[in-house]
Amino acid sequence: MKKFVAPKDPQELAAAFPLHDLVPGWYFRVREISSGQFVADGADLYGRTVSNQGDDPQKVLCNCVNTASGFVSSDAGSAA
Repeated sequence: MKKFVAPKDPQELAAAFPLHDLVPGWYFRVREISSGQFVADGADLYGRTVSNQGDDPQKVLCNCVNTASGFVSSDAGSAA
């Protein structure tokens, strides 16, 4: 039996993860964690997270967006 997960406040997520409108329901950010090393992470309203690290900020963000898109696609498939 699945447990109900209360959604998080979208405004709080948007404050912590300012990049949105990349994947429906997901919020992202990219941070430089050391010289030339970046981490991109994302979260959705239900607590799922994605993360990627590397030396190219666009690439790590793209990898996170692709992973989150996969979640959205699988959600749509399971709802059908």
